Amino acid sequence: MKSRASFTIDSNVLAKLDSVVDNIYYRSKSEAVEDILRKFFERQNTAIILCGGEFKVAGTELYRPLVKINDATVIENIVNRLRLNNFRNIMISGKTELLKQIFTLLKNGEGYGVDIKYVDDNNLKGSARALERVKQYVGSTTLFVTGDSVFDIDLKDMLKFHIAHNSPASIAVSVAQDRTEQTSDKLMMKGNKIVHYEKLNDTYNSKMVPTSVFMLDQDVFKYIPPGDMTWDIKRDLLPLLAKDGLLFGYIYNGTWVNVKTKDDIDKAVKIVKQ
Repeated sequence: MKSRASFTIDSNVLAKLDSVVDNIYYRSKSEAVEDILRKFFERQNTAIILCGGEFKVAGTELYRPLVKINDATVIENIVNRLRLNNFRNIMISGKTELLKQIFTLLKNGEGYGVDIKYVDDNNLKGSARALERVKQYVGSTTLFVTGDSVFDIDLKDMLKFHIAHNSPASIAVSVAQDRTEQTSDKLMMKGNKIVHYEKLNDTYNSKMVPTSVFMLDQDVFKYIPPGDMTWDIKRDLLPLLAKDGLLFGYIYNGTWVNVKTKDDIDKAVKIVKQ
């Protein structure tokens, strides 16, 4: 089904459009505009925001993605950062009740300059199972970020890093030179390659903190076993990828926080202000 549209356009751009109408490849300006726009939207990168699990701020009934950080919620901050870095095809995965509240806020993303679709992950056992639920939307490279993340990562640069290393998995690793941060994710690196990844039961102080922002290709799905067993991204999937030499760390001197507690909200406010 086609619809008629009316809009103004710069005369120089119009002249270039006229030049590509050659009655061979394009027979009309309308045909040329439609094809050019379709290719533009196909080039938009895809991001999937994971909002599964309990996902409430500790000691409250407030969902983490809906926490207000200055003038916008956490999920709005994520969507705006994705748009600025050309990740405009967005999937949001989570429990039905949370998705309803997010949809009330974001709708289909038109007001934010993106396209948003929603996928429920009800009754799934572990975050890696949520990856399986959105497998059909994963292209050559897809950005994944948890819906409680506040960060200042240069996602365009991270995408270049991921493509350059020709590996199915990359994770952003925050490195602070002047301080240590609490983390329960332990890793060992050789150059940019993560040779060991482990999710601990307790936290420890480290200058190297793996974030919940990572890029994955289709090849990672063979590391998620079939069946009904619980399978988690950081506890199960990433350690296997590291063991096989397929996980790379994108090092950046920035900040990142998962908004899990009221103290985390204060940290997130500082990040957004910066």
